[in-house]
Amino acid sequence: MSKDLAIYKQGLRYELPLSEDKPQLLSDTEKATFHIQGLPAAIRLSLEEDKITYEYNGLTGELSDGVALDDVSFYRLAETYQIFDLLDKQEIYISQKSGSDFCLENADVEAVLQRVETNWQLTLLAGSLYVNNVQLTTETIQLSFGDELSFGNVFFKFFGDEVWVKGPVTVTQELIEKTESNHTFYEEYPDYHRSPRIIYRSSEDTIAINAPAKEPNKPQDGLLRMIVPPLVMVSVTILISLIQPRGIYILVTMAMSVVTVIFSVTTYIKNRKQYKVDLRERITSYHRYLSDKAIELNDLAQDQKQGQLYHYPAIETLDDLSAHYNHRIYEKTPLHFDFLYYRLGLGKVPTTYALKYSQTERSGQTDPLEAEGYALYRREREISGMPIVANLAHGPVGYIGPRPLVLEQLQLMVNQLAFFHSYHDVQFITIMPEEELPQWEWMRWLPHATLQGMNVRGFVYNQRTRDQVLNSLTQILKLRRSQQESKESAESTLFSPHYVVIVTDEKLILDHVIMEFFTEDPTALGCSIIFVEDVLSSLSENIKTIINVKDRNHGQLVMEEGELREVDFALDHFPADYDKEAIARRLAPLNHLQNLKSSIPDRVTFMEMYHAESVEELKVPERWDSHAPYKSLAVPLGLRGQDDVVSLNLHERAHGPHGLIAGTTGSGKSELIQSYILSLAVNFHPYDVAFLLIDYKGGGMANLFKDLPHLLGTITNLDGAQAMRALTSINAEIHRRERLFAANGVNHINQYQKKYKLGEVAEPLPHLFLISDEFAELKQEQPDFMSALVSTARTGRSLGIHLILATQKPAGVVNDQIWSNSRFKIALKVADRQDSNEMLHTPDAAEITQTGRAYLQVGNNEVYELFQSAWSGADYQPDKDDQGIEDQTIYAINALGQYDILNDDLSGLEDVEDIRQVPSERASSP
Repeated sequence: MSKDLAIYKQGLRYELPLSEDKPQLLSDTEKATFHIQGLPAAIRLSLEEDKITYEYNGLTGELSDGVALDDVSFYRLAETYQIFDLLDKQEIYISQKSGSDFCLENADVEAVLQRVETNWQLTLLAGSLYVNNVQLTTETIQLSFGDELSFGNVFFKFFGDEVWVKGPVTVTQELIEKTESNHTFYEEYPDYHRSPRIIYRSSEDTIAINAPAKEPNKPQDGLLRMIVPPLVMVSVTILISLIQPRGIYILVTMAMSVVTVIFSVTTYIKNRKQYKVDLRERITSYHRYLSDKAIELNDLAQDQKQGQLYHYPAIETLDDLSAHYNHRIYEKTPLHFDFLYYRLGLGKVPTTYALKYSQTERSGQTDPLEAEGYALYRREREISGMPIVANLAHGPVGYIGPRPLVLEQLQLMVNQLAFFHSYHDVQFITIMPEEELPQWEWMRWLPHATLQGMNVRGFVYNQRTRDQVLNSLTQILKLRRSQQESKESAESTLFSPHYVVIVTDEKLILDHVIMEFFTEDPTALGCSIIFVEDVLSSLSENIKTIINVKDRNHGQLVMEEGELREVDFALDHFPADYDKEAIARRLAPLNHLQNLKSSIPDRVTFMEMYHAESVEELKVPERWDSHAPYKSLAVPLGLRGQDDVVSLNLHERAHGPHGLIAGTTGSGKSELIQSYILSLAVNFHPYDVAFLLIDYKGGGMANLFKDLPHLLGTITNLDGAQAMRALTSINAEIHRRERLFAANGVNHINQYQKKYKLGEVAEPLPHLFLISDEFAELKQEQPDFMSALVSTARTGRSLGIHLILATQKPAGVVNDQIWSNSRFKIALKVADRQDSNEMLHTPDAAEITQTGRAYLQVGNNEVYELFQSAWSGADYQPDKDDQGIEDQTIYAINALGQYDILNDDLSGLEDVEDIRQVPSERASSP
């Protein structure tokens, strides 16, 4: 069970979590678990079931609401919030009076809040009230988004559209209670990882608009031509009958002629009617076809439009998505098709589906229906109101036009890129005149504006910032170019992070060496450049994409990838009174974890790896008793993820018995070796493992372990001739082990140690670890000793001899005999790809930037994983939680984004290192 207390003292409010398993000591001394300045004596609070008791100045009692110990008052806080909608409210009244919006039960406070645009203005009418845990000293104050009001056991948290309430408050029925807040952070906040990305794919089918059917044949014979012959026949027959009457013959001939005339007339009429029917049917059916086709094309167009607007939303949509920490934050990676794409505005774009019109060729004839079909084709082959996009990955970009409008367009671009691209993948450098710095200061909140590899903010506006930022960028680009030139395969290298450099004032950099890259195209080196000029003629010849901002409403994508485009579009703009810091501030606290379930930590101390705060919590005696070296020599070496331990096991059937460690200066190589030695000592008794340290860096590492009972001796470059005497001792130890094995009927260290654990032999025999740091120095100064050492380790593997060699550069130092006997290899950051390939047969170790980060490889990639090695040199703070020690150092963030200490170290921490403390505490224990 746990409870939260509100504590009030001298104009300040504190919130104290109290649980049954952890009493709290309130004091202003270092022993306090909760610091409150100015307490005359310590107050101890305990929770048992639902009862809170206190001890103060020799008095004990139960703590209830409003209890005051001298000038310190205590109140219990409710466990849950109520959430109320405020969208329709313009004024809120808080008091004990009936009819108030929030009627207080036992707090003599009266206040009114009035809406001012999207936030609230507070006016205190009576009583005492705390804003953000500080007592209000003015009558009126303008609240900001998320400000907190409190008094006694009542708590309010105000947003623009809702309020969270905790405590004994009666709420008017006019306020609607909500079950879910619009402003609740997600569960793991501020840690953030990418969600699976939804990608809308538009149709790429071929859609045909067919021409109308062939026109029906119009009847060719006229009515007169059809009836004239039979009428002539009738006339002739009548004439003959008058001259020479023939009776029945004349009658038959007359009848046949009349019938012929009748049938001719009826056939003519029928054909004419059918022709008109066919003509109408052709027109009707084609209109129906065009109507159906228009619906089909409209659906396809809407699908394409919806997809594009989803992928390239307006700034208002981005603002809403960031406010709710939508899963789309940082959704684009360098491997996505639209990496570094951004929206310019809205215009017409061709359909993604191929639209064709199958028009029949004619000579000198026009068909109105064909004209209608072609009109539909022309109308539907482009879609209006679509995002017009540009891509920074296609080379340098140039903006021309009125400067205020161009700067607005660049800031819209920054918001888009920052929202969709992680600061691990994209970082910004903005080069501007110093007088324009206030227009860009909102960007300082963006994590993308802090250049992680340079430890500096990416703002360049004077000589000092230019040299600080661009000198570092020049070195990075030179290194990337050399890596690209030395790449063995033809495939391009993907450099990360990708730097987006916005140059709004080229005069600042004209005489800087960075122009070596900026006058060309550094995109392949992971750097995109955007230049701003007034007119087209001022842009340099290396520009591949040109965007013309004509006026407030019109823009044109003039050229893209070096090809003329002339695509017109309507410009996007920030809404009126838009807070440009809004998106940047929401992204600022996010800690983007690049792996889905766990991220390799940037640093882990030795004690953190063991989840211990003191040497006692390591439970060394229990570990010594429970671990059997003949079964396993596995000990923690570091973390591959949160609470995901990487172990090194030099048992002959696991990762051992011998191995190599490589890492350049500053990579953390010596720290890794020290942590491994310490880890072995914590887990195994001196009868089980022992060390002989060979330190050719002056003996610094050897001195750290002088109190360790496992240490048999050290050899340093200061010892001179003692190295060969040590080798004689090692050989004598090998012969002694051989005699012990023969006398006890065993041939392997595992068999002997098992007999010792069972009490069948009296003399212990530990695994002997020969560990050499900087063995390149040893090989150079003592070549015979080195050769003999490797030979001894090779022949002594069954005798429990382990050899670990560490070097900065394996090439030319590690010979075939060492390679063939080294089963495990650990590579921290190495100097170049050649060293990494030499060590791991991959270039991976050359890409490491984090101190202590390393690859563990066993055998033929039986194990191959990246991990963060434990840091044994951290300050030893065994009582940091119990005593509530806090680091009270105050920093000022300077113009370069770096931290300047404003006060002395007030933490009260002693600089005692883990690595010194564990051996010394173990040596002093019985």
